[in-house]
Amino acid sequence: MLLIGALVLSTGTFVSCSDDNDDLDSRLTVVEGMIREVKEQLENLPAGSTITSATQNNGIWTLVLSSGQTITINPSAGGGGASLEVVEKENSIVITVDDKEYELPLGPGFRSLVYAPEFTDGEVHTGSNGRATVRFLVKPALTEATLENAVFAIGAAHELQTRSARDLFNVDGDVTLDGDYIDVPVRALDAETAGKTYAVVLQMSLGGTVYVSNYFNLVVSGDFTGTPEEIVEAKLIGAVTDYTELENGFSTATLPEPTVDVLGTFNFKDLFAELPQGTVKFELGARALQNDNVTNHYDVFRNALSADGTWELKARPGTNGNAPNGEQNSGILINVIVDNVIKHKIYWKIVDPIAALPVEAFAGTFNGSPHIEYPEDVVWEKGARLYNFNKEFTKGDFKPMHDGGNFVQAFGNYEVSVGSDYLIYNDGEELQLGELGEKLAKHSRGLYWGNRQSSIAASQRRNLDIPDEQKGNGEIIGGYDGISTDEMWNTFGFRIINTGLEMSDSYGGNALRVGVGLSYEYAYGERSIGHNGALVFLWINRRVSPADVTDPTPR
Repeated sequence: MLLIGALVLSTGTFVSCSDDNDDLDSRLTVVEGMIREVKEQLENLPAGSTITSATQNNGIWTLVLSSGQTITINPSAGGGGASLEVVEKENSIVITVDDKEYELPLGPGFRSLVYAPEFTDGEVHTGSNGRATVRFLVKPALTEATLENAVFAIGAAHELQTRSARDLFNVDGDVTLDGDYIDVPVRALDAETAGKTYAVVLQMSLGGTVYVSNYFNLVVSGDFTGTPEEIVEAKLIGAVTDYTELENGFSTATLPEPTVDVLGTFNFKDLFAELPQGTVKFELGARALQNDNVTNHYDVFRNALSADGTWELKARPGTNGNAPNGEQNSGILINVIVDNVIKHKIYWKIVDPIAALPVEAFAGTFNGSPHIEYPEDVVWEKGARLYNFNKEFTKGDFKPMHDGGNFVQAFGNYEVSVGSDYLIYNDGEELQLGELGEKLAKHSRGLYWGNRQSSIAASQRRNLDIPDEQKGNGEIIGGYDGISTDEMWNTFGFRIINTGLEMSDSYGGNALRVGVGLSYEYAYGERSIGHNGALVFLWINRRVSPADVTDPTPR
């Protein structure tokens, strides 16, 4: 962007070569064009346009309007006799172009969170303890009552001209209200930030609305050495039976179930028989100190832990936090901080009862990946339908050809248990999860079907009164053995969904060989049902078909 300082002409004598004059004229022309474009946008706005959001970065304003338009204004881009000015008022924003004012009201959905510099350099400096307080202007203005329900986090951070570093800072302490402004305490978490400058964004969540601030520069004191530590032995309740101290002040322990419900809500404070005196806070350990499985799901664990020790998973982690190799510590590292000093660094391990079950427990009595099909008098008509495999393979009008009925029998008798608790079982109506299976599947799909290899076949059309040579051979059509999921749905109108098979209105009655697998997805992982992932191949309309079915040409 062109700065005004580079464009102002002195009223005194100006001496330059013609190339310099041409270059200056060119730059002035660009600036004038930019200002003219802003003016045209403002003069041609739809009636009743309001501002829904406004952000300011490095002096450049971005206004989003109710009409869907976005206007970008750089007040510093003056020159050539033109001028731009933006002023934010209580209920509107005024843009002045060449002394003409354009006032745009703030819409009912307007929200903004704007960093308010307190020093001429626009920077925020931490002390040697890595802490600083940053001031923001919030619109609409907050009250003490609404502030209590706001949740603050670092939305983004990166060292200037280097790398992303969001996890090196957090919001730490009480956010306070000062008129229309809020004062937000932030803290550096890692000694590697010392002496560096970061561009940081604050994020505020309130009533389902997310506010994102403009960037501010955070300068970390060169004296910052990280959060101080005075590690002491943790005094835990008797239910925690495996507390073990490791090197460098770390320790490990297993979350005791059912004393605590890891997939429900509990408080880490309740695991301590005694906590050190002072103001206690709980904090997820730095990403760099976690094992790879925790690192890959770091945000899920961070969002589950509150500073007061409350734990509640709000999304599926996909791991129980066990380390992928023996070189890393299993468990989720959580720090206990008392009066801003780390007292405990504990890797808390979560027991995954499903991981201990052998492959044979999920294999059942299925015999490989059988091919089955309906009897010849069953026709799948054209058009939309939903087909629940869990029910149809159990109780549906399903007397398949081939396989001798082994698949249906194995499906009807299928069950997986953990001790005396059913994980998965068939109740004679459908295959479903037991109470334990439901609990462990929190934030997960539970039982779900997936496509393995679905193909298009040529129906033999035995039910149609047509010449024998037009009846086809009932086998896979060349080039259509294992088509993509996109082609399955967009061209042939069928797809595999969690509960089974879905046909759209565009399903034309084609003969299909639908190869599917069944899996159990739970909070910490996933297990395949059967032997090799492909549980069964179901033929549809192979022997018979609706009238006027069109088989694709081999390719």
